[in-house]
Amino acid sequence: MEGIIEVKGAALVETNSIFTAEMVSRWIKFAGVSEKSEATYRMAIRQMFRYFTDNSISRPAREDLENWRDELIAAKKSASTVQLYLTSAKLFFRWLAQEGLYGNIADHIKSRVKISHEHKKDALSAEQSANLIKAISGNSEKSLRDRAILALMLTAGLRTIEIERANADDFSYFNGDCFMRVQGKGHSAKDQLVRVDSRVKAMIDEYLKTRSNVVADDVGTPLFTSTARLNKGARLSTQTVRKMVKANLRAIGLDDKRLSAHSLRHSAALQMLLGGASLEQVQQSLRHVSLNTTMIYHHAIERAKNPAEIFAANAVFTALDAITAAA
Repeated sequence: MEGIIEVKGAALVETNSIFTAEMVSRWIKFAGVSEKSEATYRMAIRQMFRYFTDNSISRPAREDLENWRDELIAAKKSASTVQLYLTSAKLFFRWLAQEGLYGNIADHIKSRVKISHEHKKDALSAEQSANLIKAISGNSEKSLRDRAILALMLTAGLRTIEIERANADDFSYFNGDCFMRVQGKGHSAKDQLVRVDSRVKAMIDEYLKTRSNVVADDVGTPLFTSTARLNKGARLSTQTVRKMVKANLRAIGLDDKRLSAHSLRHSAALQMLLGGASLEQVQQSLRHVSLNTTMIYHHAIERAKNPAEIFAANAVFTALDAITAAA
């Protein structure tokens, strides 16, 4: 990236000193984002820089960003990826403008894609959820651990990252009910609570008995740990949780790409609503920032209850049967 640009109200600045990893680091430090967000931003800006380099663009203009967006769409990148890349670019150029280093060429650029608000993963029925737990046999440390994880995810709607972050001392009791402190998505501390059913807590306690070195009030002790020979006792990773869930789904005949570990969270939400919980109660239980997210589950239930297509099919096949009988 070579060349000179003139920034209004500032001295001439070399562009090859702007579109660099060092400049991105300065921006991220200013933004003060989480580690996960930092990795996401770096990846997005790296893709933008690569586009500039591949197309010999030393002084990008608004049109160049729009062309980059169109190339992403043409490459069939997902709507969420296109929006993520453009959002990162907008934030980066906004900061450059604030620092007087470059004009804000990304302001108000539209993504031209629409993100679907329907869930990309399916949910399990109550019977399927029960079969998933029941299918794990035996009383080994791994079996007890996996049953406890599945039960916790299916009833409390925990995410895989929340399973990974869980500690043995995260449980508290209020009015006789058990609650678990959770570090939710986008949070830097365990500042949210989820209710843990007594039957699920019993499964967790039974599992913890297999780990003789665990004391319930030991601060920071991982709740779920690996049983693999090479890293036995290490905190269980999200990848291991996802693989475990997927393997057990396949074991009961549910080998479908639309079923994953995150499907267990969807399953919990649907069972909460079907059981009579209000949208606001489910929103609180699943720690949704917006009620609109919770509404997706409500729409799914209403859609399943709508028998309109059955009425149409009954009418057509009744007429077909009459015609066939008269022939």
